[in-house]
Amino acid sequence: MDNKATFVKLNNFSSFDGHIESILIGCEDVKVSFQTWNVRAIVLIFRDVENLTLTHAVYGDIGDFTISDYNNDHSKYVFHDASSDEEVLCIISKSMEIYDTGSASDINSAVFDVGFDYIGNQKHPYN
Repeated sequence: MDNKATFVKLNNFSSFDGHIESILIGCEDVKVSFQTWNVRAIVLIFRDVENLTLTHAVYGDIGDFTISDYNNDHSKYVFHDASSDEEVLCIISKSMEIYDTGSASDINSAVFDVGFDYIGNQKHPYN
């Protein structure tokens, strides 16, 4: 029996009233585990990250998620606090992938459902 989780690649997701469960930071990539208001486990993978800033980003209610142009080849991805509309997580990267991994069964389940390959075997960009 194959225990590998199945997931669906999405073009967008609803951030309203959801929350960030965890953030994994790699050499050039960042993986965000997000739970929607209706308990869907979403994973966002940001590739070729140039900058990341966060303030109380985990477990606070999210009101909005915005994407804007940053420069010629990067975009700015921002999660906003639901009550204050302040930026709680801002990631500047070349690209983003979104995956729905199903119903959230426990904390951080979405992070591991997309695979462990993200966590290890990364190459440092200067080596």
